Amino acid sequence: MYHGVDPHHPELQSQIVTAISNTIAEHEAQQGKLHAYALVDGVYDKALGLQLWENSQQSDTGVVSLYGDSSISGYEEVSPFLIRLGKNNLPQLLAYGQGKPMLSFLQTPLSLTALQRHFAPFLQVHTPSDRLRFVIRFADTLNTLNILETLSETQLEAFRFGFTAWHVINRKGTLTTIAGTYVDAASYAATEIGEANAIDITNRQYGRLVADTEADTILCSLAEEAQQLIKGRKASVLYNMISNLLGEMTLRGINSEPERYALMMKAITFSDRTYALELLDQAQKIGVEAALRRSSAP
Repeated sequence: MYHGVDPHHPELQSQIVTAISNTIAEHEAQQGKLHAYALVDGVYDKALGLQLWENSQQSDTGVVSLYGDSSISGYEEVSPFLIRLGKNNLPQLLAYGQGKPMLSFLQTPLSLTALQRHFAPFLQVHTPSDRLRFVIRFADTLNTLNILETLSETQLEAFRFGFTAWHVINRKGTLTTIAGTYVDAASYAATEIGEANAIDITNRQYGRLVADTEADTILCSLAEEAQQLIKGRKASVLYNMISNLLGEMTLRGINSEPERYALMMKAITFSDRTYALELLDQAQKIGVEAALRRSSAP
């Protein structure tokens, strides 16, 4: 199945080990040992997810479900999992995560269960108008950075206080490190933000969360419906192209999802971005259907 990410960089394992070692060295003067954990989104590998869920039901396995002891504990089989990281399980985890946006690594003085409790308020968001809840999957590395950028300053500060560093396998198959603010075991205090495993968001935050998924949705739909358009092309390059063109459509007032998708199917076939922008200009002037017909004419 296509997930919109590049293969892992050949030196990724070495990059992870180096990043973890550098973080330890940087904070060696702080009180408390830095622990390393893998955060795994088991939805992308059902067999692994089931295995981790079974392990999380037992004590002293080094695995906990983020949904355990929460208001959504009934969904633990599709939960993200925290795993105590060691030299022996890193290669296996990377093998499971190849080509899937399911793996990142956290360093923190918190114990495994304390880190689980820290994340508990951030498992869901309240929608602004109807106060319904929906899960935010920050363990899905396609979403991680977007979610953090969407949080308010207060929410982000509270979120980052649970870890010292968060090493995320990014879309290019390399490592992006997010700096946390928790570096001293003596300074930690449980966050009081949110309630019952959910935080409040504004209309603007909600809109951004939805908008940030559009490029990935289109990319994966193209992989399923028009595979010839993406075959042999790097997922990260296609994603950047799609994101950019969606922004151009918005600037031109082209906001209908079906129209944006139809234009994208044509626009990404052009080798020169100039031709794609000309198509969008025509769509703005004469309408999407007419612009597509004109573009397809011999």
